[in-house]
Amino acid sequence: MAMSQRLVSSRFPYLTIRVDVRHTKQQLEAFFDSGFDGDVAVPQTLIANGDPPDGHQIWQLADASEILVSYYLGTVSLRQLGTFEAVIVAIGNEPLIGRGITNRFTIILDHGQRLIVEP
Repeated sequence: MAMSQRLVSSRFPYLTIRVDVRHTKQQLEAFFDSGFDGDVAVPQTLIANGDPPDGHQIWQLADASEILVSYYLGTVSLRQLGTFEAVIVAIGNEPLIGRGITNRFTIILDHGQRLIVEP
């Protein structure tokens, strides 16, 4: 496997991703959250631009409480590893990348120093 097929982040446990929703394109440092089974979560301020969401979903949190979240349809790019259709939810105060995207790859957590993503 060529080294160019790997995505290596030295800012453990964050990955640089590009999120495209309608007219908004953002490059973000997203926290790798293995407990998040969605695609991507971003703060509302990074996504909306005044546009209405594509819909709403009821989510159950780890403490079993439920919340209503807005979602947007868009794409997520992991540089040379590709661009993928994604559901981007507007929640929280830090961008997260979840298993909806990362389950497509081999994820290596290298001794708390690097996060390596391979096809």
